[in-house]
Amino acid sequence: MPATTPHVGVRAYFDPLETASFLIADMSTIGGAFTAPLADPLLFPLNVPVHFTTDDLAMTTAIGATGTLKWLTDACIGEGIIASIVATRVTDDPDIEDAMVNICGSASNRTGLWSLLEAEAETGIAPDILIAPGYTSQRLGNAANPAATVIDALCERIITGVGVVDTPSTSKVAAVEHAADFAETLNLIAIAQGVRVMGPSGTPIVRPASSHVAAHIAGYDKRRGAPYYNPGNQALKGILGPSRAVSFRIDDPDCEANYLLQRGCNSFVQMVKNRTSRSVNAPQGKNFWGFFNTSSNPRWRAINMVRTRKAVREVIPRTLAQYIGRNLGPHLITTIGRGIEGFLGELHGLPEPAILSGWRVLWPRDLNANGTLAVGGSAFRVKFQEAPPLVDLQIFTEPNEASFDITAAEIAAAMTAFNVQGQLYGA
Repeated sequence: MPATTPHVGVRAYFDPLETASFLIADMSTIGGAFTAPLADPLLFPLNVPVHFTTDDLAMTTAIGATGTLKWLTDACIGEGIIASIVATRVTDDPDIEDAMVNICGSASNRTGLWSLLEAEAETGIAPDILIAPGYTSQRLGNAANPAATVIDALCERIITGVGVVDTPSTSKVAAVEHAADFAETLNLIAIAQGVRVMGPSGTPIVRPASSHVAAHIAGYDKRRGAPYYNPGNQALKGILGPSRAVSFRIDDPDCEANYLLQRGCNSFVQMVKNRTSRSVNAPQGKNFWGFFNTSSNPRWRAINMVRTRKAVREVIPRTLAQYIGRNLGPHLITTIGRGIEGFLGELHGLPEPAILSGWRVLWPRDLNANGTLAVGGSAFRVKFQEAPPLVDLQIFTEPNEASFDITAAEIAAAMTAFNVQGQLYGA
């Protein structure tokens, strides 16, 4: 009895079951809630996520000349990138508490920042780098910042999401106190200074750094081709300098830049030392000394490690969805396992590997009991380790006694060569 429908003749079938191609999604779309009082309400309706790119002149013009969304587009253009942006416009309010309510919005009604949960459904694009410039640095009532708190929550729902937040830029103490409110999360990248940019009158003004750092991360992703690489130790292009100086010495653990980093705050530092007086130049430093998130867990502080894990967690379900509904059996499970192994191999095989050697893809029997298999369930255990960034390079120096023997031999050879008379050392 044939296993297919009885038939007399020849039939050809197509079986699309093959090893899946894992394609990492772009993770450089910037999203957030912004003010834009003069924006075109038809193109930027209130509390509705809108997607556009910064090379779309009609959209960037429709933003108007004021508001935090204008800050973002200027920052992206200043960094020299064409940025993908998902923006939700909210009502501007001079009172910070009322403005914070607008920025955060309602989770139930999907307004403000919470509207980003609907971004993919509304625009087809999910944001990855979340910001709310001008509204993430305040500790109202000596409590954690509300907008940063919402961004953190959104990053748990938007799997590729990380947040870039500002801290108070007045002092290192105020900055680390802000970051300490988020020591339990892996999602937030805190910046301890504001930045100086050219104002409308041509003189420098201070603005929150989050727009510029978000643009920098997006641009670095594009230059490297993926989100696996740490954005630290790179100079920003679109700023004139930081709002205040942070002391920095590459070999001193007690410098302010390291103090901040070890407490979850990133900064801008001056790498070049041959500058004139600070009183003439004002605070300098365009180099983003930014490697860590706000987490107190030393194993999960590195920005690139968290983003690599998020990238893998996003791409695996999206790619393997094609196998849902296929008949469970050895061929299907082997095909899935080989696909995951091949993907991890590609991550390791990059010129600058995203993961370290030793990854494993397991199909453990204890996770695949008969009862689980009987209802169409199957489970893999995937083990891999992201490549950590080099952040502490230690060089130990010590005297070398053997150098004197070599030097003595060189002296003896030179004396012989020039026919110098006398007792030679060691003769």
